Amino acid sequence: MDVSGCLPPGGIDNIKVDKSQERFMRYVKKENDCWKWLGSKAITGYCNFFYKGKTYLAHRASLLIFNKVKQLAPGLQVAHSCPNKDCVNPDHLSEKTRSENNGTDKRRHKMDLSGERCHFSKLTWEQVDKIRKVKCSNKLLADIYSVTSSTIASIRRNKTWIKADETPGE
Repeated sequence: MDVSGCLPPGGIDNIKVDKSQERFMRYVKKENDCWKWLGSKAITGYCNFFYKGKTYLAHRASLLIFNKVKQLAPGLQVAHSCPNKDCVNPDHLSEKTRSENNGTDKRRHKMDLSGERCHFSKLTWEQVDKIRKVKCSNKLLADIYSVTSSTIASIRRNKTWIKADETPGE
């Protein structure tokens, strides 16, 4: 049987096989339904994977490598349907807007990292309550708490540091 017409110039040795899935899985430990990432991690705690000449967050690379999306949509985030930030199972991942990604799924999995639960937070709920009650200028409070005046203004207008039973901007 002559197969020379279906081979690229140079023959079978010039057929490129995408071994990305195989290489990706070397960094994965399957735990229940989740695929726990064992490879490198960024300082943020998210996982990294080098794919097609670029470093991706591993959960984003997973969607590409396992053909769940042809390309990542600009402006969308990759959200987990499970509570495991280290999970790279493409069946647990989907593209969502930022508000969708930070909304009900996070609260359902008790992953809400707003307010003082956020590791970047400089304030506590007790301090926020005081900021909302006192009659000082935003600048003075910003200096006292080592934050910006706009942070103080956003807190006072209920744009940030919103409790679960409050509506933004109330």
